[in-house]
Amino acid sequence: MQQNIRCFVAIEIPADVQNRLIAIQEQLRRKIGCASWVKQGNIHLTLKFLGVVNPSDIQPIGEVIEKVTKKHPPFSMRIGGIGAFPNLARPRVVWAGVKVGVAGVNALAQEVNTELSGCGYPSDNKRSNPHLTLARLKSGVNLNPLVDIFRQYDQMDGTDMVVDGIVLMQSQLYPSGPIYTSLKFCALNKEIN
Repeated sequence: MQQNIRCFVAIEIPADVQNRLIAIQEQLRRKIGCASWVKQGNIHLTLKFLGVVNPSDIQPIGEVIEKVTKKHPPFSMRIGGIGAFPNLARPRVVWAGVKVGVAGVNALAQEVNTELSGCGYPSDNKRSNPHLTLARLKSGVNLNPLVDIFRQYDQMDGTDMVVDGIVLMQSQLYPSGPIYTSLKFCALNKEIN
């Protein structure tokens, strides 16, 4: 019997954009010491975290995602801006935001959440700030003194991309960090204008 699988639905980030974000991480790493930085290849934009999924649910989840993507055209997205959750004074996550394509990301996230809630995965439609996690922080560090440095990244060259699909991703947790594996890629509908 197969073990349950930890999964999420995401927009994958192309290698050239990830390379740019890794370079920004390197610059920020000098200023933020006590952080666990997301590794190259693992930067993505989560649309829906599913948690632990029974292997028998993978195909139906994939079919729901495919149904959603048939209703949405590809769109342009640009990454820009650095912030922290819950705030700069007590950050747990450092993220890069979305400057262009927010409406497209939010429309996909909302519909994925709505459709998968019918499969028993509660909706988390509260999300309105699409982001890519760059680092996680464990200790209480105050990032407010870095506001001016973060402003340098409001516009990021080399972060334009076309979102042409979404992916159901497996997440395997290891002491060295997570390993993500694509289980199903669903292309957005190029015939919609």
